[in-house]
Amino acid sequence: MIQKAIPVLPTHNINETIMFYKGILGFDGINQGTFTILKKDGAELLFNLSTDKKQCQNTQCCIKVSDIQCLYSEIAALGIIYPENKLINLPGGKKSFTLKDNNGILLLFIQEK
Repeated sequence: MIQKAIPVLPTHNINETIMFYKGILGFDGINQGTFTILKKDGAELLFNLSTDKKQCQNTQCCIKVSDIQCLYSEIAALGIIYPENKLINLPGGKKSFTLKDNNGILLLFIQEK
């Protein structure tokens, strides 16, 4: 019965978050005042304005992708992969890497076999 889930993530600056996700990851979205919905392909992320920077720094989001090697190559060239610029091989043929967005949110990108 559940068709879709959209995480609500904190941001301390809506415009900077839109610029980060558009410029780095190719998402589209517009400033809605205290929130924005960013979309790319089948993914949607909702950001809500927060004044608590620790809330941002203690938040994580997992994003499943279909071609992690291509995405990794594009992002690694920018030098923002966290930590140590590594693509990690996981059990079961999975691969992943992480980066921190402009808010300090840890984004885990993962490709399943």
